[in-house]
Amino acid sequence: MNKVLDLISRFELFLKAKKGLRIVLLSVILFNAFLYVKTDYKKIPEIQARKDAAGFSPDKAYRFIYFYYYLNQFPLATLNGDLDYSEEGAKNEIKNRPNDLIMEYMHWSRLGESARILAYMPNALVKGSPENPSIKLFNSLLFVAGLLVLFIGFWRIKKPLFGLLLLILINCTPFFIYEVYCRDNIFGLMASSFFIVLGLNLPFLFSKSINYFKYVIVAIISGALVGFFSEFRNEVSVVIVSLLLIYILSSSIRWAPKIIYVLVVLFCFNASKTMIRYHFSLKFEQTMHLVGNHGGHIYNGPRLSGHNFWHPVFCGLGDFDTKYGYQWYDVIAYQYAIPILQKEYGMDINYSGGYITNDYYDDHRLYYKKPEELPNYEKVVKKKVIDDIKNDPVWYITIIFKRIARTLTTTIPVSYVGWLLFPLVYFLYKRKNWQDLKLILVALPLSATSIIVHSGKGTTYNSLFVYFILVIIMAQGYNFYKNKMNTGKENLIQKETEK
Repeated sequence: MNKVLDLISRFELFLKAKKGLRIVLLSVILFNAFLYVKTDYKKIPEIQARKDAAGFSPDKAYRFIYFYYYLNQFPLATLNGDLDYSEEGAKNEIKNRPNDLIMEYMHWSRLGESARILAYMPNALVKGSPENPSIKLFNSLLFVAGLLVLFIGFWRIKKPLFGLLLLILINCTPFFIYEVYCRDNIFGLMASSFFIVLGLNLPFLFSKSINYFKYVIVAIISGALVGFFSEFRNEVSVVIVSLLLIYILSSSIRWAPKIIYVLVVLFCFNASKTMIRYHFSLKFEQTMHLVGNHGGHIYNGPRLSGHNFWHPVFCGLGDFDTKYGYQWYDVIAYQYAIPILQKEYGMDINYSGGYITNDYYDDHRLYYKKPEELPNYEKVVKKKVIDDIKNDPVWYITIIFKRIARTLTTTIPVSYVGWLLFPLVYFLYKRKNWQDLKLILVALPLSATSIIVHSGKGTTYNSLFVYFILVIIMAQGYNFYKNKMNTGKENLIQKETEK
């Protein structure tokens, strides 16, 4: 045991040196480059994957990258499937086939989160063409950036061994390997954003003093980054809660600076979102004029700033409800709401029971109306949810407890590890180890989706607190044996001295 502890101590000293930092960072880059290349030609088993939502919907999204890449027009696509992949070809497509120009395909561009089109750009720029587009390079770059920044953060606070163990656990988890490197979707984005934000802001939790000016800049960057990536997928917004917790829980800054940091982060978060939405709103207007001038198909239906809230909450109750008819199935919500909209709001809706209505925004019947876009739809589903909770709070509380239990049970491939949260929190509290306690608390908000909205079909894999639990337990075990051995050595030295 002494030899093992000695080896670990030496390794830790090596990691604290700049040479150790460089080697770890290079190893992370090379390992993930290997994963990127390997998963391009060999499938990885789907041990963990999110199946609760369409996410990026690449089967629809790819149609919009052609004109965006060559002509910076968005949202613009064409019904023509035989494209010349060149700037001249894109110009000719508009000139020679204007009747094929569309501004929406199914319901991809109208749902907001327009910045997600940028996820195609790294791959297109590397290839020099948007043909056969993929977001895997975007996912990989962001994931690696998150891991690097996270480790650098732990290295700066002199906890490189902790950071390395965390990196190994994360980088070898089937969920991240599959969602980042194997699947053309965007479900790894929230974790990658969190890693970057946490790595940048770790000194607030562990350092005794803070350079206020330097970390105001860090706060600005952090808030803006979360706002930016939340416009790729709205659920990334929950990372802002983790960021705010870092500042609120920090013992290295006083309350007045804390309030300033919180306000700065919230301002930058909202400013970033507003600027992105304004940018793509302008692009929509420009594209609408272009399509209109050439005789294409203008989309004049509603555009959401992001996904609705009450519709997924309604459907999400189906994870454990057996009483009020909820299911994780859009059509169930539509079939409930539309008769009410027709009866109580006097709306004329042609609906035959599927995912879309039989009504369209255009005469050519290219742009169908989605039920959740209808006026008062959110109001109707919200009312049912709220009324059922008020009338039967025990039913709802039971669902929340079952969601929490599932989140604690199913996060990494080893089940039930999350339940170690409770004894570990008690242990850390008794030891007054506030730093590790704060680290766990900061990671908890990423479980919000599985507790507030829906816990089935892999949503619990978003949770990251389990990784911190495992590493903290390993670190505590190492420190315990190290201190025990040191105490033993001191006792031996004392006895020898007494002799």
